[in-house]
Amino acid sequence: MRHAADRGITLFDTAPTYGNGASEMLLGRVLRERREAMAIATKVGPRDDPRASLEASLRRLGSEYVDLVQLHEALPGWEARLEQLHALQGQGKARAIGLCNATHLQIQRATDIAPIVTYQGAYNLFDRDPEEREIPTCQQHGLGFLAYRPLASGLLSGKYSVASAPIFAPGDHRGAIYWFKGAEFTRRQRVIERLRPIAQRAGLTLAALALAWVFSRPGVNIVLAGARSVEQVDQNLAGARRLDADITRSIDAIVAAQFAPARATPSAHVAAATWGERERFIVARLDGRMRYEAIAAEWTDKGEKPMIAAQVKVFVDRLAEQGLVA
Repeated sequence: MRHAADRGITLFDTAPTYGNGASEMLLGRVLRERREAMAIATKVGPRDDPRASLEASLRRLGSEYVDLVQLHEALPGWEARLEQLHALQGQGKARAIGLCNATHLQIQRATDIAPIVTYQGAYNLFDRDPEEREIPTCQQHGLGFLAYRPLASGLLSGKYSVASAPIFAPGDHRGAIYWFKGAEFTRRQRVIERLRPIAQRAGLTLAALALAWVFSRPGVNIVLAGARSVEQVDQNLAGARRLDADITRSIDAIVAAQFAPARATPSAHVAAATWGERERFIVARLDGRMRYEAIAAEWTDKGEKPMIAAQVKVFVDRLAEQGLVA
């Protein structure tokens, strides 16, 4: 953390759930001597009491305020919690309010409830759901977009073998992530292998190339990248640059070619007649042209339980196993 601050990093994002509070305590201890020069962002859990949670965070941070307090997820009852965060802002415990992990409809609603200034969502060159609705909504309302998981939980570091999916220790959250297994892992690894020469020609590591891709995207204001060592801090900072347009186009073409939309077969349309509404919705749009992110966004527009492209991909993989897509 000290090295990152010395290198010019001025925003540190944390949460009570990171290390069960240890992240906040470490951050507070390390940055205490330069607190006024740093911006600290933390979060309040979607089921936590906002006052109790934020005041506990302030004690762990050893600070009278945070620069940004974010509601970690927009679960049922989120509106009332956002109102409470606004009240805490008025008491000087937070200088600004943000929202994380919400739909574009919830972001729009949030701007009517409290003066939020940021939205934080997962975004990387594989997972592009925010491009459909969330980033445009942020731009429309003048909100900063904070991109987390820019390396797809480490997959874009390039350290995993293309030959076999990794096996994680019990309790490691990556063991439950769908892109570390099955067809999705294989697709992503194929992309990664094609990205390596692009990174080499650009004089970057694969991770720095992936970070620079996010850094270069329209509407992205801050890229949140974790580091476990001084070396990783420096590697991450190498990605704090704008890519040339031809490099960005090459990356996008490689990803698009590997993730070409499927076309549902006539048999799939027949079978879907007996399936649930979400499944029928997806099958009806598998025309070989519509991107999975667009399918998910169109469903989410309905205002019901949201959908993300990952769910569409997993469903399409199941259809492929049955020979129901081309």
